[in-house]
Amino acid sequence: MIRRVLLGIGGTPFSDVAIQYAVAVARSSGASVTAVTVVDESRLGRTGPVPLGGGAAAAELRDHRLEVTRERIEDTLDQLRRLCRENGVPVDVQREQGSPFRLMVDHSRYHDLAIFGLRSMFEYPVLGDADLEPASLIKDLVEGGVRPLLAVPGQYRPIRRVLIAHSGSVQAAQSMKHFVRFRLWPDVTLRILVCEHPQDQGEQLLADAAAYCRAHGYEPETRYWAGEAKPGILAEVGEWNADLLVIGSSARSWLAAVFVGTTMLHLVRHAECALFVGN
Repeated sequence: MIRRVLLGIGGTPFSDVAIQYAVAVARSSGASVTAVTVVDESRLGRTGPVPLGGGAAAAELRDHRLEVTRERIEDTLDQLRRLCRENGVPVDVQREQGSPFRLMVDHSRYHDLAIFGLRSMFEYPVLGDADLEPASLIKDLVEGGVRPLLAVPGQYRPIRRVLIAHSGSVQAAQSMKHFVRFRLWPDVTLRILVCEHPQDQGEQLLADAAAYCRAHGYEPETRYWAGEAKPGILAEVGEWNADLLVIGSSARSWLAAVFVGTTMLHLVRHAECALFVGN
């Protein structure tokens, strides 16, 4: 059951899409939305080495960055308030300053679902492309325990087809169960995909996962892919035109992902649909 939705707003293009998903989820669940805006003045104020006599120019650049970021956040908040008003969704705005990740971790403790951009949430466009690193965003949030979460793509699309990537791990099963019990989109077409396992093991995993989904009111399709998970999952997402991908994770696996690259991190970097990660 979802009663409180946490939404991170940093003034990026992904924020505009995230609010559409947040309002849709809150409306269908009878939930409220808490919008947390974060202006990281320390990061926005970094201008690099300042040459002699360049102090005024550096201060002007810092002030410009802050002004642009705040304007974009306010534009996004205006859009959020309008959508919430039109859909009868209660909304509360919390304005914060400091580390976005620490603040999101703190706020997530008292919310049922966190929603943020798949590849950008608090990576301020005014800092340029060098500031955009989705791996760091995901790692920090997941390691901090911000789950369940919904990471949304750059364009809004209604959720009609949901692909569950089931590896057989405890984390994957937990994500599947969390999604099914939430029933955020009860009328979706559900498909379960198992990759890499020997066929007999894969078929058994599919049968067990499908039985769980049926017990909760879904009638899922099943697919088995003998090859590697990375290309298999992305191929299925693309060919089936999935709107949402359900994946599992653990804090330890994300720490390793930053350095060696796992299936999960690969999906975050390349998937074009929304991702759901449960506890």
